[in-house]
Amino acid sequence: MMRILFLADLPRDPYSGAAGTEVQTVEAMKRLGVEVDEVWREDLPHRIKHWNLHYAIELPRAMQEEVAARLNRDYDAVHANQPHAWRAAKLWRTTKQRGVFVHRSHGFELHVEEMRRRWGWEKDRPLIRQMASAALAPLIARNSVQIARWADGHIVSASLDADFLEQRLRVPRERVAVIPQGLSNDYFATPAPPLDAQRLRRVLYVGQFTPMKAPEIVAEAMRALDGYERTWVCSREHHDQVRALLGGAEVELLDWMPTKELVRVYDRHGIFLFPSYFEGFGKTFLEAMSRGLVVIATDVGGMRDLIRDGSNGFLVPPGDADALVKRVPWATAEMGTAAAATASVQTWDRVARDTIAFYERLAQR
Repeated sequence: MMRILFLADLPRDPYSGAAGTEVQTVEAMKRLGVEVDEVWREDLPHRIKHWNLHYAIELPRAMQEEVAARLNRDYDAVHANQPHAWRAAKLWRTTKQRGVFVHRSHGFELHVEEMRRRWGWEKDRPLIRQMASAALAPLIARNSVQIARWADGHIVSASLDADFLEQRLRVPRERVAVIPQGLSNDYFATPAPPLDAQRLRRVLYVGQFTPMKAPEIVAEAMRALDGYERTWVCSREHHDQVRALLGGAEVELLDWMPTKELVRVYDRHGIFLFPSYFEGFGKTFLEAMSRGLVVIATDVGGMRDLIRDGSNGFLVPPGDADALVKRVPWATAEMGTAAAATASVQTWDRVARDTIAFYERLAQR
């Protein structure tokens, strides 16, 4: 039986972003017979309340201590979330442990930081916060550089992150696995309704209200789609900001909801807009595909890897609302069927199998 140590400074919440990906992966590996020792946020110290300081100073040492306490347990693999585990990886390598040390990223931090500077996501933040972020940036970047040096392998969700690791940090490609994220069984429990003409007149967006997600581009596209029914799902606390961007356009705003309710929202719509500037993966586009929606997304993240432009969805350049709008009339029921077929194999059991296979390939090397 394979035995792994799992480390993540995340809550053990199966419905929360990166945390959900890790919970679902761990549970799927257990179903395959893997023994997993788990360390989550509640098991790690958080004496430093400032998150970036915590990541830069406290977390690397805390993860190192967790690994140090278990060096005699003979793991086949250590699976550590995000580059802050670099000290743990260094300890693992320098003490010549038998198993492999694998770093799992949901959007490689140094890559995200470069995109942040490229697109100017910080420009609207208070100056003092911009200055603080700039001061801590070298410390955060160090974590990424060091994990590239010390980890035996890296798992990312999208090929753009794999390219970044290879080209910017000189990580050999055979040490990087691109493993797309999966979907919960709620998305496959019932057949999606037919993508009829009525659904194709309904446009949907689901995503957090953050600069990376390009909410101003979503709003611009929705304003231009007058005559379509339009829905925007994000946290209720941001609805006033969304209304300000929409400038009076009639768009239904919905709060976050349980997965089964969200499935019903997807099933009422036929077009899904997803114009992010950057994504480590971007799970909601895959949720939409699983319910037969035609996704019109930017050529980044998991969208670049899973969408075949003009076949099971559309890809457009980041920052181009007009390109989104122009693709909407070209969406067809056949594209929705192809999208659902693409999504149908993206299960958590598939993620677990691919993850275990990567551990084994690294071990053989």
